Amino acid sequence: MKDKMMFYGVTLGKRYTRGQKELFLEEAVKACGEHGRRTCFQTRQNRLSGLCSLVIGDLDQADTVVACAYDTPGASVLPGIRYYPFHPARNTREEGRVLLFHLFLAAACFLPVFLLLKDFTALSMGGRLWRGLAALPFLAVAWRLLQGFANPVNFNRNSAAVAVVMKLAETVDNPQVAFVLMDRGCSSLWGARVLQEACGEEKTVILLDGLAAGEKMVTAHRKGADISGLWREGWIDKEYEETQNILGLFSKGILLTSGSVEKGQFVVRHTRSRGDREVDMERLTEIYEMMKKRLDRAGREI
Repeated sequence: MKDKMMFYGVTLGKRYTRGQKELFLEEAVKACGEHGRRTCFQTRQNRLSGLCSLVIGDLDQADTVVACAYDTPGASVLPGIRYYPFHPARNTREEGRVLLFHLFLAAACFLPVFLLLKDFTALSMGGRLWRGLAALPFLAVAWRLLQGFANPVNFNRNSAAVAVVMKLAETVDNPQVAFVLMDRGCSSLWGARVLQEACGEEKTVILLDGLAAGEKMVTAHRKGADISGLWREGWIDKEYEETQNILGLFSKGILLTSGSVEKGQFVVRHTRSRGDREVDMERLTEIYEMMKKRLDRAGREI
């Protein structure tokens, strides 16, 4: 697992911009091809953006699907941002806080630009030149804040899960299992909704999210989902009958994630910051081995 974590968590650790995602997908497809794994893409496009998820294996034939988001979040200048795997409304509020703070900083950058360029036409050529050059750094910072930029380190969101999925895709030889690396999973459920369209009601969907670090491991699942082999002593077992989080999309959905409990809420700390660099390699390896045992027998029980 260490080599996978190094490659997908460091070498390809930024997957925020279109170019960064394309590079990752190119390398992932190449790795799958070296192990004889079939791949294809799930794509969608709207007026503002596009989506490209990678499917490894035969999704139509599989009765078990392992999925995680491969995209990584944008960096936040505002510190202390939390991620709530089971509470989308709280994540929306956190996104709103980040957006407002970035807008405030961008507006603050425009003030010196306004002062520098005030009465621009009345200045001499030399005055125009030095004031224009002085305004450029403020404009560049404002543009970067408004456009967003990749978080530099993303072990928990979501490189650890990507490393596990890619390792499983290489080692699990079972046509009843498919793997999906979902795009648009950090900022929305768009990738998961596209996966839902392809899976229907009958497939077991095992979702991996935030596996790098955290005091508590959780096996969350829909009522009636088979979690055999996906739970350990000391882990939290959380069952949902109806829910608005990602498990609500899959009637046989299971979600493995790690984090902390704060004020009754399960949270992932240090997301969207340089603090997302912790990884419990021993536990990550245990999760991989546990998943492999479960997937090797998927669809083969007599």
